[in-house]
Amino acid sequence: MKKLSGFTLSEILIAMLVLGIIIAASVPVILNMTPNKNGIMMKKAYYATETIIHSLINDADYYPDKTDEQTPLYGFEDNTGVTVTGTSITAPSTYKLQCLFASKLNIKEDLAQVCTGTTLTVTTMDGMSWNLSGLSNGAADGTVHIDVDGINNGVNAYNGSNLKACAAATTWGASCNTALNKQHKKKFDRIEITISKDGKLSVKNGQDALIDIISGKTKLIGGDND
Repeated sequence: MKKLSGFTLSEILIAMLVLGIIIAASVPVILNMTPNKNGIMMKKAYYATETIIHSLINDADYYPDKTDEQTPLYGFEDNTGVTVTGTSITAPSTYKLQCLFASKLNIKEDLAQVCTGTTLTVTTMDGMSWNLSGLSNGAADGTVHIDVDGINNGVNAYNGSNLKACAAATTWGASCNTALNKQHKKKFDRIEITISKDGKLSVKNGQDALIDIISGKTKLIGGDND
């Protein structure tokens, strides 16, 4: 009769030790392959805004050159009503830029609601929430507020003047707990973009984390960022 043989206890322990070493070495690699979803969406939102504003400010049908008129108008100062292409909606001057901006987004809401001012917060098909109420149809700078994972679903709340993790926080991207600052900066979900009458974009309110993402300083695939 053939004698059966198996692994000894020492061999099993050695095999488990080797597997443990392999797993321990693999975890950092896997973590570094994990995408920073909010960061990716932030960058997407910023460049989408930049593309839309650039296309509108250079569209002679919507914003013709009126700098040589007796009362010159510059860029988004021209709030003359227009008909939005493909929708047959006349945009009242009060919501002209909001209407045109929303027409360039793939929104879930009826565009007519934006053009009449019924709703100025829209949601795109990728789940991002866009608050267009701050866009200016005049000489003053305007703002667009974007929540990349939808309203009330993320880390930072918008209080009307600053982007904060909570009411007690004093700066954008900060949390109520100092130990969580790093986590909140990595997982922040809202941004505010300022748009001038001549179509220039800027980032204010101390949004250092967003600036780092736009500049490429922050890694969007894995890793922790200060």
